[in-house]
Amino acid sequence: MSGGAASLDKVHFAIERLLDTPNGWRPLVRDMVSRWPDARASELVYVLVSAATEIEAMFAEGSPARDGAAHGWRLAALLGVDFYAMDAVGLPHATAADMRGYWKIDPYFRDL
Repeated sequence: MSGGAASLDKVHFAIERLLDTPNGWRPLVRDMVSRWPDARASELVYVLVSAATEIEAMFAEGSPARDGAAHGWRLAALLGVDFYAMDAVGLPHATAADMRGYWKIDPYFRDL
């Protein structure tokens, strides 16, 4: 795993949130940005993908926990698209904290 123990801690955090209550996934991206504002933008996507992959490995198809994996994949995809959009319009997009500026334009994660 790239990033070592720090990334592993982030993955565990994401897994916990994705498996929390049925809506525990909703503030996940916002919480990750707040906790790790200096994290590379690509690392947040990596963390979400890793968490979703781990959930799928831990729980059989048909398990309600698989919903957490589906939310993780969705969040990773949407976050990746947001970073692409930020690049396309010339906004900084190197770190998690850069999301805060983008949320003024597209508040999806801010309001989720």
